[in-house]
Amino acid sequence: MDTTLIAMHTAVLVASLLQAATGIGFGVIAGPIILLAMNSGSAVQVTILLSLMIAVILVPSIHRAVDKALLKRFLIGSVAGLPVGIYVFMNISVDFLKLFAGLAVLFMAYSASRRVGRTVYHLADRGQRNRDVGIGVLSGAMSASLAMPGPVVAARMSALGCPKEAVRATILMLFVYSYIAAFGFQWALVDVAVDTLWLTATLVPATLIGILLGRLSVAWISERVFRWLIVTVLVATSLGLLVNATISLAG
Repeated sequence: MDTTLIAMHTAVLVASLLQAATGIGFGVIAGPIILLAMNSGSAVQVTILLSLMIAVILVPSIHRAVDKALLKRFLIGSVAGLPVGIYVFMNISVDFLKLFAGLAVLFMAYSASRRVGRTVYHLADRGQRNRDVGIGVLSGAMSASLAMPGPVVAARMSALGCPKEAVRATILMLFVYSYIAAFGFQWALVDVAVDTLWLTATLVPATLIGILLGRLSVAWISERVFRWLIVTVLVATSLGLLVNATISLAG
């Protein structure tokens, strides 16, 4: 196994661990390494499939913690956001979406960091519900074009003061719907190569090990540490998007 493959398997293991423990993180850690190895847009498809697998495995054991009201609003927005993301993926420079998404996630990370000690969120007013749907639109667009539907949703729930169980469960449940839809769009409109499916299969063992380690570690993460961990992942995501987009546009 060459250095690139070792790095890819290691990144997938660590990313799976973080995703299993917090609900997000796979795209920002494993995505760039997979993209480097494949050097094509098919890397998004690999990331989608592995993230979907993580969600499907974890959801049955945590579905009771899902915030159903928030999930519904996010899903409504995602329905509109997914076609937008596919259009961007196929017709527009994804770098501009990365810039926009990076700035949006950075702003939301700042908002979440200011509310780490906030109490649990319950029912929002009409304006808040509209904002949740808007977050869903951005999540859907990022799902189809960047395989990253989680960061903006995690930031929103963290800023609202949702408990870690609800954040983790709601995001993973959202992934089940959004990644199935995103991959369906990819299959129908972009095509999925056999090599993409083969690479995904070779990364399954590393993903399963990461899931196991993530499930074991989540019990040891306190509420406060969880929220700061979310903020850290959000900042890393936004910086990664901004730097990547800036380098691509400058080149």
